[in-house]
Amino acid sequence: MSIVKSAYNAIESVVGSRFISDDPAICEGYRSGPGGYESGLGYERVMTTIPHAVAMPKTTEEVQKIVKICNRYKVPYVPYATGFYGPRSHCHVENELLIDMKRMNSFEIDEKHFCINVGPGVIYSPIQQECLNKGAYVVIGGGGAQASAIANLIGDGWSPLSHRIGLPHRRILGTELVLPDGEIVKMGSLANGDDPFWGDGPGPDLRGLLRGFTGLRGCLGIVTKMAIKTLPFQPEPLVPTGISPNTGLALPTNRVKWINYQVPNKAAQIKAMFEVGKAEIAGAITKVPLFWRAINKAECKEEFWELWGKENEETIKNFFIVRVLLIGFTSEEQMQYDENVLNDIMAECGAVPRATRPLDESWIKNADSAGMWLMCGSYVSVDYIIESLSQATKHGEFYADTKKKYTPPLMPDYGDPGWFQSFECGHQGYSEFLVYWDQDEDTNGVDQFYLETSKMNIRERCYTSLLGPHQPMYLTGPMYGPNYHEWMLKIKDEFDPLWVCHPPVPLAHDEFVKRAEWMKPMEDWETPEKLPMPDWK
Repeated sequence: MSIVKSAYNAIESVVGSRFISDDPAICEGYRSGPGGYESGLGYERVMTTIPHAVAMPKTTEEVQKIVKICNRYKVPYVPYATGFYGPRSHCHVENELLIDMKRMNSFEIDEKHFCINVGPGVIYSPIQQECLNKGAYVVIGGGGAQASAIANLIGDGWSPLSHRIGLPHRRILGTELVLPDGEIVKMGSLANGDDPFWGDGPGPDLRGLLRGFTGLRGCLGIVTKMAIKTLPFQPEPLVPTGISPNTGLALPTNRVKWINYQVPNKAAQIKAMFEVGKAEIAGAITKVPLFWRAINKAECKEEFWELWGKENEETIKNFFIVRVLLIGFTSEEQMQYDENVLNDIMAECGAVPRATRPLDESWIKNADSAGMWLMCGSYVSVDYIIESLSQATKHGEFYADTKKKYTPPLMPDYGDPGWFQSFECGHQGYSEFLVYWDQDEDTNGVDQFYLETSKMNIRERCYTSLLGPHQPMYLTGPMYGPNYHEWMLKIKDEFDPLWVCHPPVPLAHDEFVKRAEWMKPMEDWETPEKLPMPDWK
């Protein structure tokens, strides 16, 4: 099948015949891959469809015309950058148009105002290199630089480097947005001219329409331009080393240095993060999952399982690591000062330094680092917590306990409570719980774990940033806010009354639970018999 022929012809007149296709072979190329982020889940099997046409606009004006055509002919569409987010960035309903933004790949650095202006087809790696060439840097997500910069900033956008640098919504400056009805909104200083250097004014600040903490997967419009805040960096070159997919940046240890510390307990980990934040030193400070040590050592999946298979709850329960990145932003003397302060703090926490390779593999520039997730074949971060440090570090233990009931199909991690770190020099804490599985096995338990953790957050009164497109809104909505789902749906109806922009988001998980037989026994909350959106199936 294809989209409505009259709509197809109208879009073809906008982008040209070369940049639109309904060829099944081309459309099939956009389906989720054989492994990776969220691969193999029931959500992917039930919700993800192959697009029935793909269009590749080059300019904001072309995007605007395509969106208006979709409204005229009631053609559902989904904006698509790199597809890195797997099923969530793919088509979810039949006869849907995929708008591939990769041709909008220009960028320009503004050295005077320390920002970089990008299109949605630009990934982080090249703009990071341009920033480094000019003495600046941007924040790369912890998973590497292969994601679209704009998609990442309106989706997640945080990083271990967020210890030093503001959270993503603070780094979004002037922005251009094509609304679901085809109107263009310019935010920040773009509303008053052509210079996007300022995000807060004097124009409208609608960044909350793009994202809360985690974002809405493009269901309220398409960002076509954005200026991203950059920050000053140190001047020494970071030298590429290795052969893809095992590459890294060799660090100049006089200005950029990793130090790992083994501490006696979790309380010492948290205290160290508090004190490092209070001292306003370091570029990043984090506790990573312990099985990442095995990933780092292993050359293949088999070697990973050989290494990790030797561990058990007894061997890991008293092993606590704090991982610190020092950056001499201003001078070698500042770097030495930071290291002296750090060593004093760690000595008070009973820490012992451990040998660490002077290499970065994913946090600064690398675009091939996603392989670190694939020792089982598939991966997802089940939840993110952004709270005070004392609160953000607690929820991982609830997750670890709940996970035991779903292992297998989930990979055993022997009760490891996940990843946590400092944000904004300790003023906020961040916690993330990661799960892995083999997409070729029965993954129903992974879907059920995802839903059970949503209920767990409500039961244990844990904050979650995955509200909206990641969890059933009629489950979480009455409990958070309260009734935030009613406001979310009012906003969706106001800006997208035809529900043509990435349906059924933000009700995708509500729809999934209704469609998937193995999820229905878990539905113990009230959901309308017919969800308040057009039936695009």
